Amino acid sequence: MNSPTLYKLINVCRRLSDKEAVIYRCFELIPEQGFVVQSADRISLPASQEHMQHHERQLWELFCEVAPEERSRPYASIEEAIAAFDAEFGN
Repeated sequence: MNSPTLYKLINVCRRLSDKEAVIYRCFELIPEQGFVVQSADRISLPASQEHMQHHERQLWELFCEVAPEERSRPYASIEEAIAAFDAEFGN
């Protein structure tokens, strides 16, 4: 697996209410190849440590299994990538 692509992980959060949020797991493809959203994790209070560890483990399992740009096409901005992800998954 010799890929010249580097990735920068960016977590983007959206508050849904005073007890719920979503964390978009985004990657910037370096150099200047755009942004993709790999997944979105819903967090509800009270959030347990086990629940948060599950999300973190899933993030890295997905990343290792399939390159982010194969999971979703890259977009010019992170906002566009999130909007496309929301449209595709009905968020």
